[in-house]
Amino acid sequence: MCEALSKAGIAHTCYVFPDKALEPDEKAVGSAVMHFDNKCDIVISVGSGVLNDIGKILSATARKPYFIVGTAPSMDGYASATSSMSMDGLKTSLPSKCADVIIGDIDVLKNAPMRMLQAGLGDMLAKYVSIAEWRIAHEITGEYYCEKIADLVRAALKRCVDNAEGLLKREDDAVKAVFEGLVIGGVAMALAGVSRPASGVEHYFSHVWDMRGLEFGTKVDLHGIQCAVATLIAARLYEKVLILAPDKGKALAYAESFSYEKWSEELKEFIGKGADAMIALEQKEGKYNVEKHAERLNIILDKWDIICRIIKEEIPSPKEIESILDKIGAPKTAKEIGIDCDLFTTFKATKDIRDKYVLSRLLWDLGEIDEFGKMLKKA
Repeated sequence: MCEALSKAGIAHTCYVFPDKALEPDEKAVGSAVMHFDNKCDIVISVGSGVLNDIGKILSATARKPYFIVGTAPSMDGYASATSSMSMDGLKTSLPSKCADVIIGDIDVLKNAPMRMLQAGLGDMLAKYVSIAEWRIAHEITGEYYCEKIADLVRAALKRCVDNAEGLLKREDDAVKAVFEGLVIGGVAMALAGVSRPASGVEHYFSHVWDMRGLEFGTKVDLHGIQCAVATLIAARLYEKVLILAPDKGKALAYAESFSYEKWSEELKEFIGKGADAMIALEQKEGKYNVEKHAERLNIILDKWDIICRIIKEEIPSPKEIESILDKIGAPKTAKEIGIDCDLFTTFKATKDIRDKYVLSRLLWDLGEIDEFGKMLKKA
């Protein structure tokens, strides 16, 4: 990029982060701001996930146009108007800026490390769950939902899956399908004004693992790889939801007996300081309030057939997802990527990451989250 700019006679300054493992946090953003030359009229990032997230915040802060030159089809944030950041130990999405220009050269993208190509398709597979949960949330909480945006994502996901076998061979069509799919995922989020079209409970598994990595130094993998593993976990849980017979008495009794104080202590021990922001969110949200729970439960019971239909329509069977992961040689279990924490507690923590209705909240509302968590202990 610098060579191209120099040949064109375009004056520029260049900053390369010295960190080998760059974290998108306060330090990284501060470093970018401190090295920014106010004479510059455009911010250009060269990279993928982390660099793009930092670049979008820098350009939004500096109020400059933003270009991203993608180096890997590894995540769906290229066209989103938010940045996935670690702030105060909590993995969060901050409003930033949608790129004005996105450059994806297939000859560059297809030569990215294979793990990053796998991560890109993994991030796309997450859309099976995200669209289903968006529709389910619309039915239960009345959250805004747009079928046209959902269809954009579904079509992009289908192209990725149809071309999956070519990814290991670095075929142009397969790489192009993944990159375009990831860009469309970002566009969908921008159109919806929320991250719903592209992320659900599977992303929250990844966020919890990332937060533990920050706090305790535990092993983490690429976001898309973690999302792929978590998508398979979610598919297995949703398969069990389809044979569940909701019990109103059990659900009401579970909510009444639930101790948020006890859970808060467990959350702090499991996640560390990032749990403070999650606890503060609950004070504002009040999702554990028994009256609110009873209202949601009545809606869930009334619409149970609709909820099950959505799951069947949107989420493939675990075997189908395993087959796709096998085609690209991607890992399928948390153990394979070095995640050795308790998956049951991880799953329970996903309901507290954001103010978003996802699978773990549905199962808490039904009083079934502990039973489903026991399945994860055997995973």
